[in-house]
Amino acid sequence: MTDRRDDVEFMKERLSEDPTEELLEQIASTVVNQMEDSFPELSLKSRPMDEVLEDFRDDKLEEVDSTGQYERKLNYLQTYLEDEARVETSDDLTSEDVERYEKWRKYESLSRDKPLAGTTLQDDMYLFREFIHYLIEHGMAPARFEKRIEIPEVDYRNGEGVDEKKLDPEIAKAALDYLRKYEYADVEHISMELMCQSGPRKGGLIGRDVSDFDYEERVLQYETLETTPLKNDEGSDREVTLYGEIPEMIQDYLDDQRPAETDEEGREPLLTKGDGRISPSMLQKIAYMWTRPCEVGLGCPHDRDPDDCEAAQKNNSAYKCPSSRAPHHIRTGYITDQKNRGVSADGIQQRCDVSPRVQDLHYDLPDDTEERERFEEEFRNADDDPDSGFNHD
Repeated sequence: MTDRRDDVEFMKERLSEDPTEELLEQIASTVVNQMEDSFPELSLKSRPMDEVLEDFRDDKLEEVDSTGQYERKLNYLQTYLEDEARVETSDDLTSEDVERYEKWRKYESLSRDKPLAGTTLQDDMYLFREFIHYLIEHGMAPARFEKRIEIPEVDYRNGEGVDEKKLDPEIAKAALDYLRKYEYADVEHISMELMCQSGPRKGGLIGRDVSDFDYEERVLQYETLETTPLKNDEGSDREVTLYGEIPEMIQDYLDDQRPAETDEEGREPLLTKGDGRISPSMLQKIAYMWTRPCEVGLGCPHDRDPDDCEAAQKNNSAYKCPSSRAPHHIRTGYITDQKNRGVSADGIQQRCDVSPRVQDLHYDLPDDTEERERFEEEFRNADDDPDSGFNHD
């Protein structure tokens, strides 16, 4: 009895200190497990997930008129559960799987680099919530899973489809400085160098082969192929100059750390961990991992204790850090920074394969200060005209 009272007092103390979500999740899991032991009739049912999805699909398609649209949405849900989260039975599903679906659907589910449009994501999350509610109603998931789902608001500055997140240049510099010192020339380091210093699309970077890198010319060639197409097919073919020490870093990676790996076509992927061409989800994970400020020597801007922060402690949860960024956000940050430095729209079009119109709409997202500073030089030059009555003196 004394031990139990001590445990109760300990839990009271922990709960009075603004408990973390992880602690609350542990308590909930413990309570559920104890209830299941005491009341077997409350135990969650376990069914093969493919059967559950088939039943849910049949029920849902009976309710709607536009079956083709919902078929596509349900196919994405099935792909996530079976291929990404690898959920074989209903009791394999975890709260983290539920929480991750939104970011997977937005950034990783499509072959293109541009994130899913806001209204489409919102609709898909409503459908996902229906599915989780279906599991709960049929005793195959705990009720707390539904609370892990957030329906995103559509809040874009220049119309639907614009994602205003971008990687801050300070974090990009800190990440590269850290990797050059502590993780030099491994595949994660090289991936971050290429993302932060040339702004490629995710699919384009993944599709590069060793033969695309020319150390002597200091370029990386982008060429569309049938199994690794570029966004605009042959229209995206180009050469990208590699500046500074990046060619030496890539060559050191090829000489010392890259596994001798070929893909199923006999090609040698540039980015590999030894198990084939690096996957979109792995590149996504690398981006989230190495854009956490606390991981690269910067303080936490969110007043969290890294020892108690799940995003800091677990690489698989790095996406939960409010400051971590996906490859698309790194690309957006790169393009915005280059525009702030005075690089022309045509120059960015050649290097990043994005038209001036799309740059303005989707990728060039300066804040108010950056936008003001871009034009200061023009107004200074205008002030040199002594005959103007509208000078700024």
